[in-house]
Amino acid sequence: MMAESSAADVGPSAEDSLRVLVLTPTGRDAALAEGLLNHSGLSCYVCSNQEELRQEIAKGAGCVLMAEEALPSDRAVTWDDLIGLEPAWSQLPVVLLLARGHAQKDLALLRKLEKRPSIGFIERPAQKRSLISALKNAIDARRLQYGIRDALEALQTANRRKDEFLAVLAHELRNPLAVISAAVHIKKRRSADRDDDMLSAIERQTQQLTRIVDDLLEVSRISRGKLELHKERVDLVALVREVFEKGADKLQAGKHRKQFYAPSTELFIEGDPIRLGQVFSNLLNNAAKYTADVGAIDVTVTQDGRFAVVIVKDTGVGIPPEMITRIFDIFTQVDRNLGRAQGGIGVGLSLTRSLVTLHGGAIEARSGGADKGSEFIVRLPLSEAPEASNVEPAQDTNERHASQTKVLVVDDDHLVGKLTGELIASFGMEVQVVPGGAEALEVIPKFQPRIVFVDLGMPGMDGYETVRRIRQLPGGDSLFIAALSGWGQAEDFERSAEAGFDRHFVKPIKISELENLFASELPT
Repeated sequence: MMAESSAADVGPSAEDSLRVLVLTPTGRDAALAEGLLNHSGLSCYVCSNQEELRQEIAKGAGCVLMAEEALPSDRAVTWDDLIGLEPAWSQLPVVLLLARGHAQKDLALLRKLEKRPSIGFIERPAQKRSLISALKNAIDARRLQYGIRDALEALQTANRRKDEFLAVLAHELRNPLAVISAAVHIKKRRSADRDDDMLSAIERQTQQLTRIVDDLLEVSRISRGKLELHKERVDLVALVREVFEKGADKLQAGKHRKQFYAPSTELFIEGDPIRLGQVFSNLLNNAAKYTADVGAIDVTVTQDGRFAVVIVKDTGVGIPPEMITRIFDIFTQVDRNLGRAQGGIGVGLSLTRSLVTLHGGAIEARSGGADKGSEFIVRLPLSEAPEASNVEPAQDTNERHASQTKVLVVDDDHLVGKLTGELIASFGMEVQVVPGGAEALEVIPKFQPRIVFVDLGMPGMDGYETVRRIRQLPGGDSLFIAALSGWGQAEDFERSAEAGFDRHFVKPIKISELENLFASELPT
């Protein structure tokens, strides 16, 4: 009678993940169900109560076969109470055997179950063929769910490995970038010709490489929801004007015809000025990169109702119609055959869109097609102008002069430590360099530095242990200790702060950061 439902026809594995869990109110029903399922080649497990059912579901299940009489009569009980909370990928199939004559059809939980997906109802007396067929279908549906689970886990693993790779890559690139950057600045400070074209070219390319590394990590942070905005009231007109006049290096280096149009009034928004600077620097550099020096780049800042609008328009290579919808996707570029060898890796516009979206705004690309120029339109919500303040404006740090301070550099990479020390010394500081934490602990009582820069990834005693030991020295709590590392993820900043560092600088350290540090009152 049941020969057509042999194990060879059914085919599911007997592993826990595809078991049929049985919950019936009487042992006789359970024994009959178990015998039927085993005869049909289906792996099953009989649960004695709801608590055991939840425990077995947690171990793995293909579906649940339950008698209506086993449902709780308490109206407060939910389906989650019965089978436990499920992950997003899961919707455990259930085959419910209805009581003879629908005797308990008024159960509140049963009424809820009627609306639940992945549930099937079979009225008793049930035909064996119908029951086995329903269970097979339920198990096949569960297999698909496990496939989705495995795909999600593989995607999460791939994303985690990608993030780990990018973090390691950034760390490995930042040490040589720190050496190049420090060497260039030292050379420029010592050179009689401060406008040395070759040094300036090396400096620009080093900044470009650093920006590429930073952009890759920014995209990774955004994709994981790790990027935090530090918002304040910002005059968008002033911010965009500053980027237009000073901030976009490719735009400044080019010979394009440039025009800036803006209202005489201020347009205030709530935003992170650093991230907004990235947005407009990316757009202007992108325009400069894809526009010949004989071309024109126009920037317009205006107001449209409750929004501030910034338009970056160029007469460059344009965007083919088929690329307009993809231009903001990561690693996407306009056709490389358009003759613009300056390339890039296709991260800038993706990062730009993400940052605009985080500010509650939107960005749109327009173009008439190849060789017809491009137009990027950014819309950001306006905020009210700030009230007048009697607070005195802050002094420009560039006008303050750093007094000589003793600085200790701790870095196991000899060349990085040497050039970092020379760079700091070029600011008039008295500097000493040591290769590790143990040496730092010996030198500090004699040298008595006021500022200590410590690399994090040192062999033996790493930077975290080094700062903890320094803090235990007499007077160690009063030292200004900064991490100087190629590790620059959000979790790296959190870990260094927890270890006792006052600041965390990412290699290559920016000259402006050193200027601000040495000119501030904190380390004097």
